[in-house]
Amino acid sequence: MAMLDYGETFGTVITGPASGATLSLHAPDGRLPAHEHAGAYVCVVLSGGFLETGRRADAERRAGEAIVHPCGERHADAFGAQGALCLNLHLGDAEAQPQSRRAEPELISAVHRLAAEIARGGKGDRLDVQALSAEIVDRLARPDPRGAACGGVERVLAALDEAPAHDWSLSALAEIAGRHPTHLARAFRRRTGMTLGAYRRRRRLTALSLDLRLGRGPLADLALEHGYADQAHMSREFRGFAGLSPAAWRRQAR
Repeated sequence: MAMLDYGETFGTVITGPASGATLSLHAPDGRLPAHEHAGAYVCVVLSGGFLETGRRADAERRAGEAIVHPCGERHADAFGAQGALCLNLHLGDAEAQPQSRRAEPELISAVHRLAAEIARGGKGDRLDVQALSAEIVDRLARPDPRGAACGGVERVLAALDEAPAHDWSLSALAEIAGRHPTHLARAFRRRTGMTLGAYRRRRRLTALSLDLRLGRGPLADLALEHGYADQAHMSREFRGFAGLSPAAWRRQAR
């Protein structure tokens, strides 16, 4: 059985500008052997999912779940047809004691802001990474705030996370939420601190930055895959996000 040191995870691991927070990509239909981690950590599933086999029971892990693994907890994972993208927070001496749960909209917003900073690599803001990591752990240590009705916003978050490249309209998202478009736009900003468009752009740019690090396809094809009108459109948005053109980012990452 494998024993992973502090900060170690399986998969293709992307580190940001501060230690203790990483992204890990896991291949479709892949499997991880039974293993333990030397330190406690939080895994937040950003997309895809997997079946986790633990000492007590099996559990299906899906996008939007925050899973807390205590130090030395043994488990194995089997990934689905989409693989998975996970945010990993290695706790070290964190004062807060987080608890596993499905993330509410405010927490998901913080998680994806952190994922975007990690995806930027050396261009990310170290203080932002540290502060967002602490905020996420602190939120997970508090009682679940689901007393307020937020199911419509959660369904919209799930749709945007599953297909950030889709050409979403406000009316289509409002139908998913079961709310009037005006009410949805207002509720989404109130619950996440971001507009619908800003959230989707950040989610799309995070996914694009990972594909640029790992893929070798033509940039024009990547632009279409990620929902941009053309390569020039992709380049403008990405330069504002990462401070580099997509081509320069790819060269630097390799």
